[in-house]
Amino acid sequence: MFAQFGGTSPVEPVPLVEMGRFNHEAVAVDPKTGIVYQTEDSGSSLFYRFIPKQYGNLKAGGTLQALRIKDKPEVNTTTGFVVGHKWDVDWVTIPEPNPTTVDNLRVQGRSLGAARFNRGEGIWYDDNKGKKDKNGKDDKKSKGEFYFTATSGGPVGGGQVWRYIPGEETIELFVESQSKDELDMPDNLVVAPFGDLILCEDGSGDNFLIGITPSGEIYKFARNALQTGEFAGACFSPDGDTLFVNIQSPGITLAIWGPWTGYRD
Repeated sequence: MFAQFGGTSPVEPVPLVEMGRFNHEAVAVDPKTGIVYQTEDSGSSLFYRFIPKQYGNLKAGGTLQALRIKDKPEVNTTTGFVVGHKWDVDWVTIPEPNPTTVDNLRVQGRSLGAARFNRGEGIWYDDNKGKKDKNGKDDKKSKGEFYFTATSGGPVGGGQVWRYIPGEETIELFVESQSKDELDMPDNLVVAPFGDLILCEDGSGDNFLIGITPSGEIYKFARNALQTGEFAGACFSPDGDTLFVNIQSPGITLAIWGPWTGYRD
């Protein structure tokens, strides 16, 4: 992991060695705490967090940890979990975050009981502002949460989406593919302005942007009609009016206009 600071000419990147030497995939930051959550693209990956010594100053160093499910130390989460069940978690500190001769952060974490995920990839933080309760009123009890994908998880290898809630220190399996026809290897993801998740598929056939409602209903939103390459990097403009998404090959970016404030009949 490197930090690069602004300028009008090339600048020297700063290595952030305490954030860990592993197969980095994606990061998301909790704006309340400054803690950086990191995924790892490996069949035996861990879910990491980096606690900086100073809020917003990653160069100052910090502590790298991996998630552990309290009642299931060293568990492989690929199968055997029920959608919607919350598990209490804690975190184990990685003794040597910057091994220079071996790629063994996963081994370090698992030896301390960290949970294993099957190819951690996309991650997104949702602050839940504007979220409604069951009566349609603002949900004042709603907490910020992170969604991340395990691209090859589940019984058919079609992928999983996990939800971690730092205010509760819980994790739950939010969605699990039961067929590659409904969900085929989700990679990047984003939370839409209307509350659904939008997932970018990286499967072996036709690839789709997949929508998932807050209740876990899966639907196909858009298909890559150009070819069979993966969607990547979905995100919304700051005003929420435009969805940007890439097609990795041949390397093009699409802009899809809304409105994105709610559902249409």
